[in-house]
Amino acid sequence: MKNHGKSNDRVCSIILGGRELKYTLKRTNRRSIGISIDKTGFVTVAGPNGISEETVRELLREKASWILDKLSHFEALAARKGKAKEFAGDEEYPYLGKMFKLKIEIETSLKRPVFRLQENTLELYTKNTENTGMLKDYLKLWYVEQFKRIIEQRVGYFSKIMGVTPGKITVREQKTRWGSCSSRGNLNFNWKLIMARPEVLDYVVIHELCHMKEMNHSDRFWALVKELCPRYKEYRKWLKDNGSSLSID
Repeated sequence: MKNHGKSNDRVCSIILGGRELKYTLKRTNRRSIGISIDKTGFVTVAGPNGISEETVRELLREKASWILDKLSHFEALAARKGKAKEFAGDEEYPYLGKMFKLKIEIETSLKRPVFRLQENTLELYTKNTENTGMLKDYLKLWYVEQFKRIIEQRVGYFSKIMGVTPGKITVREQKTRWGSCSSRGNLNFNWKLIMARPEVLDYVVIHELCHMKEMNHSDRFWALVKELCPRYKEYRKWLKDNGSSLSID
């Protein structure tokens, strides 16, 4: 055990699931114990000043399954992010929260590429399979087309429930935003949301439509969001933790 930054922060270790887990124990004035895991797999346990190390270890053993699942999830995301796509057959791509294997078939008679979404595969029929950049453009165009269709449906569905009339719907690719709403009620959405689970996509739609009633992030705004999306905090956190995985690169 060694010091880590402040005197009341210590780096400890424990064996969970056959692997050594290092974690930082922070003793503070809080009354409860909390466990957090960031995207890099860094585990922090925060507890009261008088908490014993054995109490912390017991809690970690109790939460072992959850902790190991989280770590495996972040490790898989890191591995996927670090491996560049080649846009070749059998690579997996996300669509509405599921992973689909890309199957590429040569069809010389086609003037433009054709996609067919099957149970576990995304089939691409094209006469050109040698140009990687072109295959990426084909795939992105397909995603955008699917997203435009679905986002119009979901905006239409929730706007009727909320009694609002949105203006223009624009689909964009943005690095840091999933959606926005202008003072005139024009909506912008990031097409990469098509890769997320439907309920996450719906949360973003609800979020932006609620801005048509409350152009802020006040308590009243979040109360509106919660009425239509009771689990919005879960979906908001999912985007924060997993948003970088919504990519075809």
